[in-house]
Amino acid sequence: MAENQNVVGGYELKNCIASGSSTQVWEVVEQGGTVPLAMKLLLPDSLKSAEAKSVLKHEYKVGSQLEHPGFVRFHKLEINRDHGFLLMDYFRAPSLKAQLSANLPETQSRLKKIVEAVCQAFVHLNEKGWLHRDIKPDNILVNKTGEVRVIDFSLASRLATGVMKLLAGKQKNIMGTRTYIAPEIILRRPPSAQSDIYSLGVTLYEVATGSPPFAGLSPNDLLKKHLSEEPAPPSAVNKNCTPELDMVLMKMLAKKPKDRPQEMRDVMSLFRNCRVFLEDPVELHEKKVREAKANESLSVDKRLDSRADADRVSRGIAAPLKPTKAKRTTAPIGEMAPPKKSGAAAAASQPAAPAAQMPYGMPGMMPGMMPGMMPQMMPQMMPGMMPQMMPGMMSPGMMPQMMPGMMPQPMMPQPGMMPAVAPQSMMPQSGVPAAAPVVPAAPNPAPAPPVSAVQPVARAVAAPQPAPAAAPPSPKNVHLPLERRQSAAAKPTEQVADLEEWSELPDIA
Repeated sequence: MAENQNVVGGYELKNCIASGSSTQVWEVVEQGGTVPLAMKLLLPDSLKSAEAKSVLKHEYKVGSQLEHPGFVRFHKLEINRDHGFLLMDYFRAPSLKAQLSANLPETQSRLKKIVEAVCQAFVHLNEKGWLHRDIKPDNILVNKTGEVRVIDFSLASRLATGVMKLLAGKQKNIMGTRTYIAPEIILRRPPSAQSDIYSLGVTLYEVATGSPPFAGLSPNDLLKKHLSEEPAPPSAVNKNCTPELDMVLMKMLAKKPKDRPQEMRDVMSLFRNCRVFLEDPVELHEKKVREAKANESLSVDKRLDSRADADRVSRGIAAPLKPTKAKRTTAPIGEMAPPKKSGAAAAASQPAAPAAQMPYGMPGMMPGMMPGMMPQMMPQMMPGMMPQMMPGMMSPGMMPQMMPGMMPQPMMPQPGMMPAVAPQSMMPQSGVPAAAPVVPAAPNPAPAPPVSAVQPVARAVAAPQPAPAAAPPSPKNVHLPLERRQSAAAKPTEQVADLEEWSELPDIA
């Protein structure tokens, strides 16, 4: 570095454009000048690495040989004890990767123009005897007018031809970007023009659909998909892609190099005769936006402005009613009124007569007891105690004689009951004669006055009491709330045989 941290080799650093692991790209201006240039500058730690210096020299060697509008011009290389950089033209445009994220429809609409310019640049590169070996959207710059510049030659290698192709052996290292790397490069075979065509096919697939054809959970998983998995046709991801585009891209993404186009000129001619999209991507996107806005304006839940209201009126659709607050349907605590009932429901819901007090009282067990009758809830609460109820049997005088026969089983204590007592202590003895013939009661008898336990009733007149329904059979497999359920023995899980292990592929440099 010079004495001024913002000046390197006589060039003033203005703006950092990109940053990598070993280099940074800066917009610079020569001191005293006004023409912007781009400087690829080695970071201080990389300046101590002989390999990093060698890569920078190699990139300058390749770039300085290229004289085509599809590449930026290289001007200067300078490496010394203080700094190391190469100087080139500054092409003020974002990368294709950035444009895919910022405005995919606009980028898709220029796909054929981008393919034409990129293929022409790579034809020139191959004629100079070089392969790029790192084709991806990050290394293609595209401006608003559709001009293209291919950058980054750090991985470029000589194009093997003739005898060199036969003598070439396995490569020492796997070099490239995993998302765009060709299968033969993963297998350490010599790179060829078809390797660049495969990487370009992955790039164009991403432009056409918005995503690359393969994605893995790990770096090695991604490499395995390049080797063995067939990509989905672009039209399966983007319905606007044509069958012709499917055919061209699937040919470029063939696993074997011999099944791909042989050189970049073939790719260029395939795209010239290919209809890429069914509809213009920009017009299709605008159409979808208009439809979304129209659906939003027609929504009842959306408050209408004057324009949306006029649109609805022209379509003959009534404007939505203004939402009103729901009426209060619950009364405050203590003021809740019973719901209104009619017909049989009203008759069934009439309050029952007050229950007669028992001498020894069973609180909460006889809410609906009528004079001279056992409570209606007794058959359900104590099954087995009341087998049959005959008219006239429930007079106080007959209770002592009936109790022994009616309760063959000992009574189990129930919540709210007094401890078990002798039958004679349950009901007081009385001189009331035997039960009189039953007089049928009116359908809706008037409630009778309460009967005192001290003054028993002379005659007990009871309404016909239907025989209690038989208790439903206890369902099987019924568990108490606190009973731990025994789950069925779980079937042993099937053991899936492990897939054949893949040997770990080394990381890409």
